[in-house]
Amino acid sequence: MASETKVQEIVHRLEEGRWAPWIKLAVLLSAIAFVVNLWFFRDAGFKGLSHAHAMDQAQISRELARGNGFTTKVIRPAAIWLFQHNKGVFPVERTPDVFHAPLSPFLNSFILRLTKDSWEMTAKDNIYTSDRAIAAVSLGFFLLSVLVNYFVARRLFDHRLALLGVGILLLCETFWDFSMSGLPQMLMLFLFSIAALLLLRAVEARCDGRPALPWLAGMGVAFGLLALTHALTIWMFAGALFFCLLYFRPIGRDAAIMLAIFSLCYAPWLIRNQKVCGSPVGLSWYSALLHVKGSESMIMRNMEIPLEGISPRSYGAKVRLQTIYQLTNFYDFCGAVLLAPVFFISLLHLFKTPATAALRWGVLSMWLFAVLGMSVFGFSEAHGLRSNDLHVLFIPLLTFYGLAFVLVMWTRLELHYRIVRIAFLTLVVGSSALPFSHQFLSLLGGPQLPWQWPPYIPPWISVLRQWTTESEIITTDMPWAVAWYADRKSLWLPLTVKEFINLNDYAELKGQIVGLYLTPITGNSSFISEVVKGEYKEWAPFIMRKVDIRDFPLKAVTSLPKDNECIFYADRDRWTNRED
Repeated sequence: MASETKVQEIVHRLEEGRWAPWIKLAVLLSAIAFVVNLWFFRDAGFKGLSHAHAMDQAQISRELARGNGFTTKVIRPAAIWLFQHNKGVFPVERTPDVFHAPLSPFLNSFILRLTKDSWEMTAKDNIYTSDRAIAAVSLGFFLLSVLVNYFVARRLFDHRLALLGVGILLLCETFWDFSMSGLPQMLMLFLFSIAALLLLRAVEARCDGRPALPWLAGMGVAFGLLALTHALTIWMFAGALFFCLLYFRPIGRDAAIMLAIFSLCYAPWLIRNQKVCGSPVGLSWYSALLHVKGSESMIMRNMEIPLEGISPRSYGAKVRLQTIYQLTNFYDFCGAVLLAPVFFISLLHLFKTPATAALRWGVLSMWLFAVLGMSVFGFSEAHGLRSNDLHVLFIPLLTFYGLAFVLVMWTRLELHYRIVRIAFLTLVVGSSALPFSHQFLSLLGGPQLPWQWPPYIPPWISVLRQWTTESEIITTDMPWAVAWYADRKSLWLPLTVKEFINLNDYAELKGQIVGLYLTPITGNSSFISEVVKGEYKEWAPFIMRKVDIRDFPLKAVTSLPKDNECIFYADRDRWTNRED
């Protein structure tokens, strides 16, 4: 009898006693570690960085780690125009980057210093060690974001809803995909989660009659760091300012102080850009021409920024179409989390806690301004991970409010059956975890290609390092990958062959162009719309391997794996082994 009592006592401790939180935490951490292991070390999981902007920022991080400052090995023709137009000369030897925001590359540079011995990739390496390092940093920020959002949800609602909410976040495939991509969205999510927590504390202070300014000042710093991670988040800050302007008293004082603190954080970067290239906004803001003057590739490969012929009507049409695109694909933007769109229904619910009721209007204000910003700048990617995606930052807050509303509606049904409640909660969580479960099953599957193919095979991109020297330049349709995996200066393929020849003949890049590397980025493009009549029409003979190279400065040519879909034109035979 005593033995039976002791067993019951142990079971009680496991389920509800002082052991329960630690056991649940251990189970959660074990599950996370298991998934991370599958994602990083299975062929069906991590296959290297997957996004052009991620590789571009990664190679900047490596230059920072080398002590070369915020410089880049990716040469955009538009950057050549910008420097020559404002400064008279393009600094080809050590080119300042004026496209990307600095914070993410700066933070990644610290971990790259730890992998210094693995910076040189070889043809024997399937996965670049530094790819794993970049992804590990991003994954770390994701997990920290989940922790911060737990405290946000607990203050908004309660402990149980917070646990259920963060469980849904951990099962959201979009977060894991962004973590593995190397894009800065997970750092942005961490900073925005902190900003949301500070705004919540400010709202609570105002509701309790206490000063809210210290919390709002901290929020100004958080948004300043966000802007230094991705300038598009300035639109979200405008939404936060609008909410604070209307909500906090005296009207305008706190918002003005927030703006001043934000400006102090962001102004040094504007001054740096003005100093190095003659424009405080650098080159990235010209991406607002996307869909008005063509794709991002067409804009950045142009030797002159096409500013003429832009009318309010044409730009208004772009903003309208991009807004419609976001709204019609909102479920996808929300990571297929079913509860996130329910947030908008929860706006009609009367939450009892004043701070909880008030914060949702701040969230709505920031989201609306973010949508407007994303519509103004547009998306260069129609599907998959989008570098300008700000919706992913709102998924936690939208999910918490949507989950709270659904649970309130459920309690009103007064179904007091344990099995029914368990089935309902399983449905709530499972509906948002379906994409993740599919990905999880694929991780357990058989061997797959260990690369993001097409278009990337990192070990075969890295061979360009052996064929060229550090001072030489390779022209290519994937300069970000050549700069990252081959560690060589890379000129983004100019729009026309004539512009390329001019750059080569007139030594605007000091006569250092020695190769032309073409990949499935152009080879797998739609034949008629993009190659024959589109943005690559000037290079169609090279892409289709039908060019007469006798009149071209790069007269040697060789094909590269996989299936000879990559081709390298060079000034001479650089790949045949010779003894001399």
